[in-house]
Amino acid sequence: MKFLAVIALAVTAAMAAPSDVTLAARHPAAQCKPPQYACKPNNSGWLVCNVDGTWLDGGSCPPKTTCKPINNLPYCV
Repeated sequence: MKFLAVIALAVTAAMAAPSDVTLAARHPAAQCKPPQYACKPNNSGWLVCNVDGTWLDGGSCPPKTTCKPINNLPYCV
């Protein structure tokens, strides 16, 4: 009985241990690395990189403004 308890504890500890698996290994087709932000290709707004390494629509710029990267962050100016 003690042996099974030790095995169960070892399995639980192994599953809870942090993994060294990188984003690229988990998602080989990752487009970006979170947390990352960028202007949309047409500069009408910005994109946000999610935890899967996929670009998501972050929002649109107000009328008469365009997205410009300032210090590597997108701003609507």
